[in-house]
Amino acid sequence: MKLTSKSKFIASLAALAVLSVPAAAECLYDTEPADFDIVVDGFAYDGDVLSVNDIAYVALREFACMADNAVVWWEEDEAAAYVRTDSLLLRAPEDEFHIEANGRMIWCEYGVFTENDTMYIPLSGAAKAFGFDTTYVYEDNTTYLVRERSAAVPAEEFYDEEDLHWLSKIIHAEAQGEPFDGKLAVGNVILNRVESDEFPDTVYDVIFDNEHGVQFTPTVNGAIDKEPNADSVLAAKLCLDGAVLDETMLYFLNERIASSLWIPQNRDFVMAIGEHRFYS
Repeated sequence: MKLTSKSKFIASLAALAVLSVPAAAECLYDTEPADFDIVVDGFAYDGDVLSVNDIAYVALREFACMADNAVVWWEEDEAAAYVRTDSLLLRAPEDEFHIEANGRMIWCEYGVFTENDTMYIPLSGAAKAFGFDTTYVYEDNTTYLVRERSAAVPAEEFYDEEDLHWLSKIIHAEAQGEPFDGKLAVGNVILNRVESDEFPDTVYDVIFDNEHGVQFTPTVNGAIDKEPNADSVLAAKLCLDGAVLDETMLYFLNERIASSLWIPQNRDFVMAIGEHRFYS
């Protein structure tokens, strides 16, 4: 569906029987009006757009009603906004760093927040949920959205069951006591290795790789066999759906309990999260 004019936006909103979304968590970061353009299927997007550390955020209801004949409502007992179309069910929980679209978990780098009683989600997440391909052209200072499908491919078709199974397990085994960002970082290390020519090319083979010695202790001490908790499964789904803290991280360790310091002595430090230090 192509972008409508602002007057058509207002008319479409008026035609929908939707509930007002109560004020949710305010953004923890500074927001400002976006200084870049957005073009949707060849038409300038004139909806409300904020910039959070150069990341575009759009008003959830306004974008949903632009993209489709969407119904938007608020579930008070869940503290979450919902969007439904013929092909999409989207859930945006307040005070969280993800949205759920057709069962898929999509990362929101600076969270789901409200400003002036309007809920905002990242443009990238909104685009993915509604089936748009997104391209930023630096020379134009413009993000281009092109509709490729009616909505995000459902979770049962998108996630590889084996990858999700083993990624959840290694995240839980290595980082169950770590902050949530630390769980994402462990997932990033595994998937970065899958993409690297230096390591095997599947999640399972990366985790159980022992060509140059055991890579992950839980594979030999039994911790890998534990059932992952909900946060570990969520972190795995977010990583598989594109959540990236850093594309270069290939190693991590807890220096306090590590049996070898080869990593910090030979690799470049990237970041520290909780008890783990991550290296490229």
